[in-house]
Amino acid sequence: MAAQKNPQELPKREQGVFKTVMKCYEQKQYKKGLKSAEQILKKHPKHGETLAMKGLILNCLKRKEEAVQFAKKGLFSNLKSHVCWHVYGLIHRSERRYADAIKSYQNALKYDKDNLLILKDLSL
Repeated sequence: MAAQKNPQELPKREQGVFKTVMKCYEQKQYKKGLKSAEQILKKHPKHGETLAMKGLILNCLKRKEEAVQFAKKGLFSNLKSHVCWHVYGLIHRSERRYADAIKSYQNALKYDKDNLLILKDLSL
């Protein structure tokens, strides 16, 4: 009987694709990033960080309702991920719900205390 793999861990190939998603978001290549995220989600539909990043990219493409759904799905798939909490905070901030954004950033910091990006966003 094969051991059950953690659904939040991606194989090497998909880890590379996930890095592409992150890079596309940072470079504002949202459509390319969305395609890459969907490529991962075909094989790993419950990967929380990819679901959250897809939500963040959809938010940038002005598809707000879908964005919140994907961010929540990603967060509930992986509650212990600083990426999911950070994305959730970014979406709250874009909707001007600052108190909720601060709570999300603080949760993100519980799982990655030294992340300068989260600290920077929290300070804004």
